[in-house]
Amino acid sequence: MFQRTINKFFIEWKNRKKRKPLVVRGARQVGKTSAVNLFAEDSFKTYIYINLELEDNLALFSRIIPVRELVQIIQLKFNKKIIPGTTLIFIDEVQNSSIAMSQLRYFYEEMPDLHVVAAGSLLEVKMKSEGFSFPVGRVEYCYMYPVTFEEYLSALGETETLHYINSVKPEKKMPAEIHDMIMKKFHEYLLVGGMPEAVARYAETKSLIDVDPVYESILTGFKDDVLKYATIAKSKYIQYLVEHASKYIGLPVKYENFGGSGFRSREMSEAFDVLEKAMVISRVYASASKQLPIINNLKKTPKLLYLDTGLVNYQVGLRTEVMNIQDINAIYHGQLSEQIVGQGLLSQAIRKNINLSYWYREQKGSISEIDYLISSHNRLIPVEVKSGKAGTLRSLHNFIDQSRNNFAVRIYSGLMGIEKIRTPNKKQFTLFSLPFYLLHRIEEMMDA
Repeated sequence: MFQRTINKFFIEWKNRKKRKPLVVRGARQVGKTSAVNLFAEDSFKTYIYINLELEDNLALFSRIIPVRELVQIIQLKFNKKIIPGTTLIFIDEVQNSSIAMSQLRYFYEEMPDLHVVAAGSLLEVKMKSEGFSFPVGRVEYCYMYPVTFEEYLSALGETETLHYINSVKPEKKMPAEIHDMIMKKFHEYLLVGGMPEAVARYAETKSLIDVDPVYESILTGFKDDVLKYATIAKSKYIQYLVEHASKYIGLPVKYENFGGSGFRSREMSEAFDVLEKAMVISRVYASASKQLPIINNLKKTPKLLYLDTGLVNYQVGLRTEVMNIQDINAIYHGQLSEQIVGQGLLSQAIRKNINLSYWYREQKGSISEIDYLISSHNRLIPVEVKSGKAGTLRSLHNFIDQSRNNFAVRIYSGLMGIEKIRTPNKKQFTLFSLPFYLLHRIEEMMDA
C-alpha cells in the first residue's frame, strides 16, 4: 500500500469540530479501501473495519436500530472499545445494504463525535435500481480516482523526481535534460496507468506483461459488478460499452450504433448513464460559455473519457506507440493526451463530483473547439492540449477574441513557459504552457 493525496482531506475531515459521516465514492479498484486503511492506522487508536461483502458483517445491518445499541453490538462483535474521538468505524462496500446507508444519518444525529467512514463503488447505480438515497444533509461525500502521476512516483520510490516537480517554479527555467528524464517517466505512467493494483505490480516487477492479468481482472470486475444492478435485457449494452468505450476516448459520443454495435440510441444512452454513475466513464459536455458560470449545451454531442489510461492501452493496444513517440499529442490522433489531461483534472475534484466541459463554437461553417474549460478563482480558463507553436492555436485565439479573458493554459510535452501572445485580431493574452507532469499543480501555478 502507498499513500494517496486524498489522505490530506481525510485528516482535515477528522480534525473538524463539526463533521458528518464521510462517504468515499469512486469506481471499483481505485484504492478506496487501502486509502482509508492507511488513514485509520495512522490517525486513530482504535479501528473497526466492517466489510458488507461478508455475511456476518452484513448481518449487523439487518434492521434500523438506535445508534448506541448498534455501537454496543459492534463493540462486542469485534471485541474493541469504541470511544468517540479516538475510534474510526469504516463501513466498506456500503452499497450492499440500504439499511447501512440509512443508518449513517443516525450516527450524525445521535453520536456526532464518532468518526464514521463508508465507501462503495456502485452507489448511484444501486440507489437508482432500488429506489433509495442517502439521507440528505446527514453525510458528506468525497471522490477518488485512479493514481495521479504524483502518487505514481511515490509508489515507485521516485522521491527526488517527486520533490522536483512539486518544488519547481514557473519563473525558473528547467534544464532540458531534466525535462526529458521526467517526460520519460510520464510516458511510463501513461502506459501503466493509475489503477493501484497495476501500479503496485509494476513497481514490483517493472514488467507490463506481469500487469496484464491485473487489467483483465479489473475489466471483468467492472462487467460483473455493474451487471448486478442491470436487467438481463440491458446487460449486453453495458458489457459492450465496458469492452469498447476505450477505443473512442476524446471523441464525440454518438449513441446510435455506437462503435458499430448496431444498438439503438436509447439503449446505449442508458448504458452510458450506468457506467458514468459507476464512475467507469465520464462525458465531457460542450459549452459556448465565454465567462462564468460554465453552462453546458446538452444538445451538443459530449466527448468520452475512460477511467484510466492503463486500461485504455491494454484494451486498444497502444503500448508500442506510447513508448516510441516523443510527443504525447501525436499518440492515437491526440486522443490519449486528452484522456490523460481529463483524468488528471477529474482527480483534483476530491470534494465534489464534477462534469468536465469543452468549448465549442460553430459559425459560418467554421468550428472552433478547446479541449477543456475550468473555473479557477472566479475566472474561466481555457485549457488546450496541443503541441506546436503558440501562434497556431487558432481555436484558442478565437476564444480569447470573444471573451474578456486574457489568460489561457496549454498542456503539452514541451517545457514550462509563460508567453505574451497576440491573436490575429491583435488582442494580447498570457499563455501558460505546462508539461503534462505538472498538471496536478495547475491551480497553484496559475496563482503564481
